[in-house]
Amino acid sequence: MASTPESAHYRPIADALEDAVAKKIDRIAQMLNCPEKGEELRRAVTESRKEFLLAKQAEEALEEDVLDEEEFEDDDDYDEFDWTTE
Repeated sequence: MASTPESAHYRPIADALEDAVAKKIDRIAQMLNCPEKGEELRRAVTESRKEFLLAKQAEEALEEDVLDEEEFEDDDDYDEFDWTTE
């Protein structure tokens, strides 16, 4: 993909960021494959992911409850028997 002249000066910055991220990913992969700490790290990641998903489900359920309640709330400003005009 050809880059435009305007974005050419961003290329070194993007390359540096990409290299930094790649190094971090490689380091994480090495740590996960470590026989001593790898199992502990994998277990911690799994537990935090479970907690995240449970919290997300609870939040979504709460949002659904709020939406359901809003759907059936009475409108206090409306009186269905008051048809008089002033």
